Amino acid sequence: MDNEYDYANARLRAMKSRLLTRGDYAALLDEPTIVEVIARLTHTDYQAEIEAALIKTTGWACLSEGLRRHFSLMLNRVTGFFSDTPLHLWEMLIARWQVFNLKTILRGQAHHIAASEILDAVIPAGELKESDYTRLVQQTSVRATVDLLATWNHPCARPLTEAMPRYAERGDLAELELALDRARYADAFRQLKELEDESAAMVHATLRAEIDAVNILTVLRLSEWGGGARLMQRYGSAAPARLLIRGGSAASQKLDAYKEVPAVEQLVRELGDTSFGDALSRGMARYGESKRLTAFEDELDAKLTRQNVALFHRNPLSIGIAIAYQSALVNEARNLRVIGRGKDAGWTREEIEKELRLWQN
Repeated sequence: MDNEYDYANARLRAMKSRLLTRGDYAALLDEPTIVEVIARLTHTDYQAEIEAALIKTTGWACLSEGLRRHFSLMLNRVTGFFSDTPLHLWEMLIARWQVFNLKTILRGQAHHIAASEILDAVIPAGELKESDYTRLVQQTSVRATVDLLATWNHPCARPLTEAMPRYAERGDLAELELALDRARYADAFRQLKELEDESAAMVHATLRAEIDAVNILTVLRLSEWGGGARLMQRYGSAAPARLLIRGGSAASQKLDAYKEVPAVEQLVRELGDTSFGDALSRGMARYGESKRLTAFEDELDAKLTRQNVALFHRNPLSIGIAIAYQSALVNEARNLRVIGRGKDAGWTREEIEKELRLWQN
């Protein structure tokens, strides 16, 4: 019997071959303005989505819309390649976009952003469709959105409903966002317990690494926010464990053991022997210059991306090819946003190029 990944991974390798090359990026960097960047992208795999966006808008808004639509289309195309257990694993991976979308909607509603603007930031992929998101953004409040999910018996409704009293008490969306993240990973790990093959192990490792990165950033933000004193004031404990996601590996275990929030320098030093040590060291060097936590966020994200993209070269008959493709696609969208933003803001070629992540897929 053919391996259940044969067909899907053959298609994924073909899609990988259409990702932008260093030569493509060089040509985009040579273009003087964002208008020319958009025109050049109409000669790539982005043609249909960019041309559709051009009907409605121009400039940065056009590029952003085209990238969003292309990304969603590619994820949904990959979904169609799989069935049975491989499909189940793929859905665990792309559940991150459903959580991203729900967070985007809740943030938009909490800050009274127009429904059309919220919808423009949503990436339809997975269980919820664009029509579902259209209904969700039309709700008049965070509470109404959670209630609508509940009427659909959607899995995300329960954790959100349970977190609503805490949100109502403090008006802190972080309570709802943490509930979504925890539920997503807990559900995936429950399902993965029933699967014992290499692909399931790859998904498990990918999700654990994601959790570690999220938890590290959470503690870094807490350190800047005021550390243990602020936590004690709000939660009655100075320990960061209250705000961490369960299921990570060595880095998360160290964070969970802290009795109070460490200083940034201490955190970087004490996580130096984990798999994130090098990324944190690079982030610390950049943070020392900018004093911005985005330095750590960028380095951690780059580490996860490199780690996932390396799966292109592992077992060709596993979910690893799909993990790698998703990460490569996310990285490509990020690079194109950097180029678009840079051209729109008048950055030099060298300034834009410095922000790109270019490596061999």
